[in-house]
Amino acid sequence: MARQSKSKVKQLKNLLIVDGDTEERYFKNILQRYNMSAKDVKRVAPSGGNAVTSALSEARSFEATMRKQYLNYYIIIDRDFLSRDEFERIRREANQMHNVELIFSNVAFEVWLLAHYQRMTARPVDADVDNARYRRELSNCLNEPYKKGNSVQLDRIISSAEHPIDTAFNNTSAIQELNYDNQCTNVGPFLRQLVANR
Repeated sequence: MARQSKSKVKQLKNLLIVDGDTEERYFKNILQRYNMSAKDVKRVAPSGGNAVTSALSEARSFEATMRKQYLNYYIIIDRDFLSRDEFERIRREANQMHNVELIFSNVAFEVWLLAHYQRMTARPVDADVDNARYRRELSNCLNEPYKKGNSVQLDRIISSAEHPIDTAFNNTSAIQELNYDNQCTNVGPFLRQLVANR
């Protein structure tokens, strides 16, 4: 078998760019669980309204360092404390690029995690109130205090249903359209597509 040239860049399908520890650990678990090769997860610092340009800049540096090149970039963020103007700028920038997709949860990624257990509905959100609510409800589901980025808890959440992506997808069917004011997440359609194209 011939050796791969040291100068050759490895071509991969997808780079998932996340700005949080919970998201990084969750998606790495999902990629491993579903044997999805040719996909990587890269964590970057939160960058507010510059999420797209900052994420792509980090991705280019990562590609150069790792000698890899990706066809598609998925920028996975949540609202946290983004202003409406920052949210709209992020959406606009992502929509202008053919190989960039915005994966967004409002108000936090935990809306997707909670959907592994219950149906989520469209309703107005408040960052402080809803973050506390998600932590409280996940703690009740886990029978212990929920901790962001806890790999053991994330594995339990993923393992809570026989078909975790389908269960959470169905439980978020009413909130998959991105919306600044209301609870939403499009993680479900993204993961279904990723699994189908593995």
